[in-house]
Amino acid sequence: MDVTDSFVWRVHLDQPDGARWASLLSGPERARAAALATPAERRRFTVAHGVLRVLLGRLTGLPPAGLVFGAESGGRPYLVGRPIDFNLSHSDEWALIGVARPGLRVGVDVERVRDDLDHLAMARHLYRPAEVERLTRAACPREEYFRLWCAKEAYIKATGAGLAGLRDAPVTHEGNATVGSSRSLRWLDVAPGYAGAIVTTVGTPAPRTG
Repeated sequence: MDVTDSFVWRVHLDQPDGARWASLLSGPERARAAALATPAERRRFTVAHGVLRVLLGRLTGLPPAGLVFGAESGGRPYLVGRPIDFNLSHSDEWALIGVARPGLRVGVDVERVRDDLDHLAMARHLYRPAEVERLTRAACPREEYFRLWCAKEAYIKATGAGLAGLRDAPVTHEGNATVGSSRSLRWLDVAPGYAGAIVTTVGTPAPRTG
C-alpha cells in the first residue's frame, strides 16, 4: 500500500506453515522467539520477523537470512549497510511493516482494540486534555483511544523518542491529520477489531556501517 511518503505492508501472522520462516531468523531473533510464553506468540514473532527479512531482502537485493540489524541509542532497529528506513509492529494475529521513501523516517503501529482496558482512565493519564475531550465525544470512544494510541506510537517509533515522548506528541485532526511534528499521518484499516497508523518524519538516519 502506497501512503505517499512511505509504503506499508499488512501481514497475517496466523499462517499454518509459520515455522518455515524460522530458518531466516538470526540466532538472537530465534532466542527472542523461544523466550515467548505461548506457541502462538512464538509463531507470530517468527512470521513477522521472517516476512520483514524477505521484504527488506527484495528491496535491497540481499539474501534475507544474511541481513544484519543494528540499533540506535534508543533501541530503534536499522539495517546495517543500507540506507533504507523501516519499522515493524505486530499485535496478536496482524503485523504492519513500513518502509519510508529516501530521506524520511517511518513508524507504524497496530493494536487490537481491547475490551479489558479502562481506556478513559488511560487517556486521562497519557493524553492531552483536548484529546481526552475529543475521545469522549467520539462515536466509539474505545476505538478512538486506540486510533490515537497508534498515531502517537507510530510517531515516537519514527522519531526514536521512546514512550517518554508519548504525551508530547499531540494528534490534530484539522485538515490533513498530523501527530507531533510529523510530515504525515495515515490511519490504516488493518482488520475488524484492530487500529493501525503509519507516520513519516523528516530526519537523518543512523549511520549504516558495515
